[in-house]
Parts: sequence; C-alpha cells; structure tokens
Amino acid sequence: MKRQVAHTALAVAAFGLLSSSFAAPAKADTASDIAALKARLKQLESQVAEQKKDAKQAKNAKNSAPTNPNAPPPVFVDLRKGLFVETEDKQYAFKIGGRLFVDGGGTAGPSGNGWQGNVGFGQARLEVEGKMKSWFYKMQYDFANTTVQLYNTNLPNANTGSATNSLNPVTQSTNYVTDRNFLWGGWRDAFVGLQDERLSHPLLAQPVYFKIGSQYEAFSLEAINSSKYRDFIERPMVADTIAPYRHLGASMGFIGKDNWTAHFGLYSISMQDLNARPVNTSAGNAGYLTPAYNGNGVTGAQWVQSYGGAPYWETTGRVTYAPIFDEHRLVHLGVSGSYHQGNNATAYSDDRNSAPGNRIGSEANILGTNFLGTPDLSCGREYNTGIFPSGFAGNKAAGGCITSIQKVGLEGALSWHNLFVQGEWMMSNTNRNPFAAQQYAYEQLIASGTSSNQSWGSGPFISPANSKYVQTGGYVMGEWWITGEEKAQSYDQTSKNSAEFAQLKIKDKFSDGGWGAWGLAGRWSVINLNNGPYQGGNMYSMLAAANQANQMQIAAGQSPNLSSAYLYGLQNQIANSGIYGGYQQNVTGALNWYPDNGIAFQFNATHVMALKSPLNWNPQSTYESGYHPTLLELRTKVYF
Repeated sequence: MKRQVAHTALAVAAFGLLSSSFAAPAKADTASDIAALKARLKQLESQVAEQKKDAKQAKNAKNSAPTNPNAPPPVFVDLRKGLFVETEDKQYAFKIGGRLFVDGGGTAGPSGNGWQGNVGFGQARLEVEGKMKSWFYKMQYDFANTTVQLYNTNLPNANTGSATNSLNPVTQSTNYVTDRNFLWGGWRDAFVGLQDERLSHPLLAQPVYFKIGSQYEAFSLEAINSSKYRDFIERPMVADTIAPYRHLGASMGFIGKDNWTAHFGLYSISMQDLNARPVNTSAGNAGYLTPAYNGNGVTGAQWVQSYGGAPYWETTGRVTYAPIFDEHRLVHLGVSGSYHQGNNATAYSDDRNSAPGNRIGSEANILGTNFLGTPDLSCGREYNTGIFPSGFAGNKAAGGCITSIQKVGLEGALSWHNLFVQGEWMMSNTNRNPFAAQQYAYEQLIASGTSSNQSWGSGPFISPANSKYVQTGGYVMGEWWITGEEKAQSYDQTSKNSAEFAQLKIKDKFSDGGWGAWGLAGRWSVINLNNGPYQGGNMYSMLAAANQANQMQIAAGQSPNLSSAYLYGLQNQIANSGIYGGYQQNVTGALNWYPDNGIAFQFNATHVMALKSPLNWNPQSTYESGYHPTLLELRTKVYF
C-alpha cells in the first residue's frame, strides 16, 4: 500500500510539471525545461525513499518491543449456570455451582400411627469444578442430613429380649454405631482428572481420560444419573441396594465416535460408608470390649468388635452403545459389572454390602420408611469367651464371613419424540465362607445361653450360615412430555461418569413467556432380598407353630427350661434356614414441571403393592407383610 502511494505521488508530480511546461510560452527553451523536470523527480524520489526507511524502522521497533508473558488472556463470563469463567482459547475454565432440594411428604392409607409426614432438605450442595489445559477437577460438598448415631431394628445390636421375651429397652452399646448412621452429608465428588490430546485415537471422539479421587463407579444408568436431571424424586429400590455409587479410586474412560462409551475403575472405601475406618474400633469412639451387649437373645455379654484386617476393594466397569441416536430418536443399551473383595470389612463401615437393604427408603427418602434389610452378614461381632471355637476369641480380625461379591446390571432406554421408556435389571451374588459363618453362628448360640452346654440357648437369634446370598431387582419406567420435549436431545455421551442424561431441553421457557416443560411419568420397581424356603406369612406361621409346640410341651408337664430351649431351637432353625432381607414391590406416578433451566417442581405418589418384611427378631416392631401404604412426596429443586 505504501509503495502504491509513493508511485502515485511521483505520477501526480510528473503530470503537474508536464502541464506547467506546456503552459509556458512557446519560445521557452525545451532543454532547460526537461532538466528542471528531472531535478524535481530526483527530489521526489529522495523523499519517498526516506518515507520507506521511516516506515521500516517503525515496523522493526514494533516487532522488537518487549511483551508481558504473564498478561491474562481474554475471558468469557457466564452467569446462566452458576458462575462460569472461561478463557478465549478454552484452555482454562472455572465454575461455582450448587443445588438445593426442599422435600416434604406424608404417608396416606392404613397406618398404625395415622397420618405420618416430614419435611427437610434432600440435598444442599456447593461445588467447584474447572479445567487447566489437559487437567480437570471437581469438588462437591453436601450440607444436608448429616447424622451421627441412629439405631435401626434390622442390625444385631439394635434389639433386645430376655429368655421370656419381655420387652426390655434397647441398650446402647458403648457408642457403637452399626445402623442408620448414613453420612448423607459430607463430601461427594472430589477428584482430579487428565484428558490429553496425545491420548487420542481414530476410534475415539475424545482422548482417553483418567480420574483419581471420590467419584461415581460406572454402574447402572439410573444410579449415576445426576439428581438434578432425574425425573423421579428418588432412585428405584434396586439402584439404592445394589449399585455401588461413589468410592475413592482411580478410573479411565473412553468416548467412542460411533456412540459407544466404556468406563472402568479400581476402588476402595467410600465417603458415604457408615465409617471411613473400615474395621478398627479406633474409628470413632467404640472401646475394644463392648459391655452390656443386648440383642438376638444375648444379654449382658462381653462382645467385641475386633481389631485388624484390611478394608474392602472392588473393580467396576460399564459399557454403553446407542445404535440409534439423533435429535428425535434414541436406542441406548448398557451392561455393568462389579467385583467386590470384602476382606475384613463389616457392616460397621461397609453396610451397603454387609447388610444390604438397610438404606432403602421405599422410594420416598424424606419419610424414612424402611421395611427391608438383613443382619450383618460379615460376622462383624463376636462373643469373647474362648469356650468354642478358640479362633473366635481374642484379637482376631473382624468379619471374614463374606469372601466376595459379584454384581451385574443390564440397562436399556428408548426415546421417540416426546415418549421415553427406560428399564434395568440388577443382581448381586454374595459368596460367604460357610465354615466361618457356622462357627460364628455356634458361638453366638452359646452366648445366648447360660452355659456352653445349653446349646439351644435362652432366646432366638439370627446368624445364617448360608454359603451364598443372591439379591435381585429391577424397574421399568415411562414418560410422556405433554409440552413436546424430547429426551433424546438431553442424552450425553461425553459425561466423564459414563453415558447419562443431562438437562432437558425446554421448548418454551417460562421466563420467555411460555409455560416450561410438563411431563407425566410412571415406574414399577421390585427388590427381592429373601433367600430361603420360607417366604412372607409362611415364615411367621412356622414361628407361631414352634411356639404352639412349646406350649404343648408345657401342658405335658415338661420342664420350663427344656421347653424354652425347645422353642428357641425350633425358631432358630427356621430363622436361619435362609437369609430373609425382605421383598418389596412399588408403583410410582410422577408429575414434573421444569419452568426454566435450573429449577423444577416434582410430585411423586408411590404405592407399596407387595411387601414381605425381613426377619429381624425385634420384639418392638410388627410384621409388615400385607401393609400397602401410599407414600406422597413433593420436591422443589434449584440447581446452578
């Protein structure tokens, strides 16, 4: 451009000189005019050369000027989903978010205590997450529902009874907590991850990623799906029972180009365990010897939660594939598997696996309605006598009755325009050491009597010696979005938890003058924790028959002590013929309103269709089979 300007100036000057020369008188000397013109052109050429030199020097000075390497790059700030800050080159990002769930509800239908209701916070979380080039991280803390010492009827030290079955008050052992001490409050996600372009592959849509810290184990579509976007207030019972949820560990994931994902990891303890120190009694404030243990017919005995032993570990993986996936259609398939090595963990910490079912809230958690649960299957406590067998006395490691657990889950989802269907089936197989379980059962039987020779004991107890225990369950759910929203549009295969569903894409937001997204949903779910020959009312009919046989012995004039031993012997044989954690079948109807992204109102009505209560020998509770309550729950949720 500068060169063109210079040439143009020369041309204009030459034209002016030539014009003036032709305007001179005809008698002017032509040679002298030409000489003057040449002199003028040289002067102009000198000026142009000087201008070029100045321009070049200015350019060189600009290029050589020092720059500030620490100057921050331009950033983008977005307040629509919390506080989100990202650099122009997308290499750095930071977000502050959170959620608040306000729940309330009650029980309708037959109830021994009439109407029962409750309100509270389902979740109250703050979180930060971000990215630093190839690194990403997330930290999330829940301030809602932190509990420390609650006692449940389904675990061994929570009930009591003497030889005459009198209703003694529950005696709290020395600050020993074995049951509903659920750490719902506290750390949730807390991990750091790596996803680098050097880990790319032609078959992958994104590079391989790695995570270390507290994170979801990739198992089950409904279990890993965020509660922010779930269209039922609570997860189905089978997911609450079998899915492993968050644990500390390391994992790696793959996001394929052809709509497939894979996620695998190795994990150990969880921030959501009852106690983060899995075996040792120094976890918390329990003493080595626990005096005045009352439960399962054992009164005033010296029971011990032994030292020693390693925490559990498990490995889990999930693979998903969507053969059909576009804006209006989705077919999703997935399979999950998990292997759990119990080591010496007990229900003192690992209650999800050692005492399955005790966390189930009947799909209305705010009401705390729990009908199911097994005793501690890990043999976590022992009677400190040294009478028989010797291996059960002293400072041996606790637990040991659970050798391994295998879990499997199958999942599928279909979306066609504003209709959506999803379902899952899960199974958990617990392998137990039958010799250790039998020894533990016999030791507890001895402890329940007045001497080692009174082998039938002075009260009923639960200590099943089964070598295997299988839990199964599943659910099927369907949705109809009245306002035309399509679930396929929220399907997210890029999630680093494995494939899941994200925020529903609302067609006409309330803040834009519309009415938001309205949807109806229904779900049928079932969980079976019973393994044994006696089911439902048959179990209690057998126990009643044993009591009738005892009364016949008394009428025949036999010794009351012998008749009591006979009664409890029959009852113990019946109770320990299998593992009876209960059976429940629910149906739920739901109404959802999402006025805008980040806010929702949900209503659920859950009816208990079938119920077989667990056998827990609690003299202060009633048998709930045949009880069909309807549980009503309302949630208001805000998330950002």
